[in-house]
Amino acid sequence: MSEGQDLNVDADAMESDTAMENAAADDTEAEGEDVMLLQEVDNALVLPVWEPTGEPRVDDVLDQLTELDPDDVHQHAEVYTAIHQRLRDTLSDLHTTA
Repeated sequence: MSEGQDLNVDADAMESDTAMENAAADDTEAEGEDVMLLQEVDNALVLPVWEPTGEPRVDDVLDQLTELDPDDVHQHAEVYTAIHQRLRDTLSDLHTTA
């Protein structure tokens, strides 16, 4: 390959990179147009992430998840651990009574 051909290959590679970058930028802009950001969340519009299980002990524990303060993530680990333990206890109780 001659030096002139090397330059053509490099120019083609740069054009290809630029085209890919432009396409990625276009995709990002298009995605941004479809996003709606809410400043505040109306809890009346938020659907629960689970349906009632029919087991009151499980439903009570899952309801505790809605009480988590989304801005205070430091409390989450402690609450999740307590919820996990209560769900394990309930599962053990259900297993032994079945």
